[in-house]
Amino acid sequence: MEAHSRAASVSSFELKVHVERVAEATPKIHAALARLLPQLNSGLELPDMVRLQRLIADPAVTLLIARDGDEIVGTTTVIVYTTPFWIKARLDEVVVDDSARGRGVGEALVKAALDVGREKGAQVAELQSGRGPAREAAHRLYDRLGFRIRESDVMRILL
Repeated sequence: MEAHSRAASVSSFELKVHVERVAEATPKIHAALARLLPQLNSGLELPDMVRLQRLIADPAVTLLIARDGDEIVGTTTVIVYTTPFWIKARLDEVVVDDSARGRGVGEALVKAALDVGREKGAQVAELQSGRGPAREAAHRLYDRLGFRIRESDVMRILL
């Protein structure tokens, strides 16, 4: 796994964050996603090992994890794809463990995801984030990193 490192400190507490690209679906990665993803959306079915393997095998997708020491404390997925107008990097499922929030993990993950997008030739990065009080800190982070809310609607249909 290729790693990006970032040290963050809050008050006297220091958290060393290492962001890595996941190259293999392992029980440890699967268990971490099973713990983290419900913190973002508890209503969705968790990916099984087959889905995780498919995700990692997809050349357009990069799964990132953030570690504090040996513990996985965050994750995001970066998808780079081409449209007629842009080469886009889409950041999906940016989630930081409740115990590690406010300590730079989200920032390290998003910056690493943007690096992946740049490395793969993306011209623009986009993400979708829920609304409401639970997402205010995430929105402040995204704004601080340069993301802006677009005047558009996201529409979805289940297939």
